This record gives sequence, C-alpha cells and structure tokens, in this order.
Amino acid sequence: MTNSSITRLFPAGLIMLLFLFAVPHSVTAQNKIQVTSFQRMETDISARITAPKKDQNGEICALIRIVTTERDFIFEPDALGIVARENKPGEIWLYIPRGARRISIMHEKYGVLRNYFYPDLIDRAMVYEIELSVDDETKNVAADTNMQLIVMRTEPATADIYIDDEKMPTEKGLFTATMKKGVHTYRVESPMYASEAGIVDLGSEQKIMSVTLKPRFGYLEVFSLPEQDAKIYIDDELAGETPYKSDRMPLKDYRIRIEKEFFFPIDSAVTIVAGETSSLTFQMISTIKPKEPRRTLVMLEAGWHPSQTSFGAMVGFAANNGAYVRFRSDFGSVSADLECDDTGKLTSGGTGTPYYKEGVTKKARMSVTAGYMRRITKPLYAYIGAGYGNRALAWETVEDELVKNVDHSATGIAAEIGAIGRFGKFALSVGCQTVNFKYMELSAGVGFFF
Repeated sequence: MTNSSITRLFPAGLIMLLFLFAVPHSVTAQNKIQVTSFQRMETDISARITAPKKDQNGEICALIRIVTTERDFIFEPDALGIVARENKPGEIWLYIPRGARRISIMHEKYGVLRNYFYPDLIDRAMVYEIELSVDDETKNVAADTNMQLIVMRTEPATADIYIDDEKMPTEKGLFTATMKKGVHTYRVESPMYASEAGIVDLGSEQKIMSVTLKPRFGYLEVFSLPEQDAKIYIDDELAGETPYKSDRMPLKDYRIRIEKEFFFPIDSAVTIVAGETSSLTFQMISTIKPKEPRRTLVMLEAGWHPSQTSFGAMVGFAANNGAYVRFRSDFGSVSADLECDDTGKLTSGGTGTPYYKEGVTKKARMSVTAGYMRRITKPLYAYIGAGYGNRALAWETVEDELVKNVDHSATGIAAEIGAIGRFGKFALSVGCQTVNFKYMELSAGVGFFF
C-alpha cells in the first residue's frame, strides 16, 4: 500500500464514537450535500483573539467556518451542542465546544448529510474550515465510488498496525483512513504480545474492527508474613521488598528468594502464566527464639513410703525458668514424751523397755518446700527444692502411752528433686523427697498449666 492509496487519514479521536454512531453516509439521489475538504487553520486567530466565544463551562470554543454560497442549512450537532451560529459572506460560522465529534447537515432542497464525523480532534480556540458542495451528485459519486472507510482499534493502544506491509500512523490505539476498495492484508504487533494478522475486504460498507492481542506476559505478587519489608530476589537479582507487585514479566519459570534480618531466608519457584498474576505468600520463621510465656502450674500430689502415704499440692510459675512452692502432709499428729530406739528401749523420759501393743503405731508427716524449675526440652521440666520437713513414728505401750521411735523419725531440712512432663495444658510429675536424708519417699502428681 502506498501513500497515494490513502486519500484521507483521520486522527484517532473520532473513532470511539464511530462505534456508537457510525452510519453510512454514502451519497443518494436525495442527498446533494458533500464535504469536499476539511482542514485545520493553524494561523487563523479568529477563535482565540478576534472573535472568541465561550461555552457554558467558560472555555473558549472552537470555530468551524463552513464555506458555502447557500444560506438555509440546518445543523444538528452531537450531544455537546452548538454554542453560536453566525452567517458571514460566503461562510457560516459555527462555535462548538472542545471535543465535539460529529454534525449532521440538512437542507430543504439538497437533502441530508447524516453524521459527518470530523476527521480531526476538535480543540479549544482552534479554527477549522469545511468546504461544502451542493453540485450535481453524479460527479461526486463517481469520485467516491472506489473508496471506502476503514477503522481499526487495537488493544493494547501502543500496538503497531501494518496495512499491506506498510506501517500506519495511529493515535492512542486508533487508526482510520479512506482506502481503495478491495482486499488488503493487515498485521498488528506489540512487544510482549502475540501478533495477529489477517485479510480485510473493503466493499460497499465501512469496515470497523477491533483487534485485541493476547498477552505474552504475566505479573507476580509476593507477600511475607508475619513481617513485611523483606527483600525479594528474582533469579538472584534484587527486585524490591514485600509487599511486591511486578511489572510485566516474560512467560517462564523464575527462582524467588526472600531475606529479612532476624528471619530465615526462604527459596521458592514460580511460573508466570500469560495474562495472570501469580501470587506467593511466605510464612517467615524468626531466627530469635520466642520468649516462653510464663504460665501457672497447679498440681495435686501424693507421697509414698512403704509404711506411710501423704498428700499435698504444688503451685508453680513456669517459663524457660520458674519457681514453685509445695506442701505435703498426711494430716496426722504425734505427741509423745518418751523416746525409744528401734529395739524399743527408752532413750529419754524413762528407763528400761516398755511393753508395746503389737502393730499399734501412730504416724505424722509434713513438709513445706520451695524451689527452682527449669525447662529441659519443650515438654519436660526439672525441679529441685528445699525446705522444712517432719516425720514422726510412735509406738503405743500397753499403758496407752506413746513412745516416739527416733530411728524412724526425722525433723529438719527437707530436700527434693523431680521432673514434670507437659502435654498441652495437662501435666504429670514424678520425684522424691527426703527429710534430713533419714526419711525418703517417692511422689507423683497430676495437674494443669494455665
């Protein structure tokens, strides 16, 4: 296609309304009105200096000077309207707002020129000239019968249009021209899009078409939790920080890595899909061990000795380190003025060896301790503590007196050691306690963390 095959090139602004309003305006026997030329008068200052008029928005109108010897024309504008009309010698002046797209021209004798689209953008304070002809229609039809209008809109608007392998001028994705009728080839291209080509056949009707290219790119979103502002590396190159939204990315696989101080780095991979946004959300893990929250431990316990059982409770405050207090007793009491050894012989309060009731004894057990707890592993705690303890064993004589057995009784320092296992909020304990390292008992308990 050569420049001679394009008789008139319309700027892109009129095309959007062509889709809404375009109606063929070929010449009929009843229409003798023809636009023989349309041009922008760059040097004419009538609209902005010598004879300006303003529209209802206070903006200076454009001026269309219609060159004609006829006077009884009626003009029907588009939705923007006509601000003013003035009849001048040999001309009709129409003041119209900026952005006007079309006009219909009517005459009682010469018929109607319906929906004439301005082949240029109508700017404020600019002068345009239209030459009208009402000559014999036969001659005009003959001049136009081999030409036809083609309109093409592209998506994206930056695409290049080729007609018969010749690049066409476009504006904001719109191309329009009057071309020779017949078959023409077209091709639409844009970087990072798949090209589209085809054939257009210009016949008796205007050709209005849209070409939407398929993208050959996608997008990437990256988020990081619980912290943002992590550095993002795409194929080992720093791309930005989270939250991140990429520009267009070619279709392929990418290596993604995020890094942030005090968090472990994370690597991943992603495939960019045409026309889609691929999203990655990274759950980051801190390199700093979180501080263990302090919890309250309440336990019920039992102490066991082959000759005696006691009961008690423990209250602790546990984190990685903690403390506790414990009380244990059999809730019994022993009061004796006499003491004896393991043979039954009195060692204080009397002499000799009393006669005892066989198997009749009284016992008493009590301890109060406090100590330190340490978390060994996630479910296991160890404890060690000390305090005061007492254990008394008394034999009853035939005279109903109580004699304290000093070999099986102890009073003084109580020491203990043990472990506590945690299973969620549930806890189990085992341990042992001694009084003066003379009396020893095992213990077990069950409780809860709060």
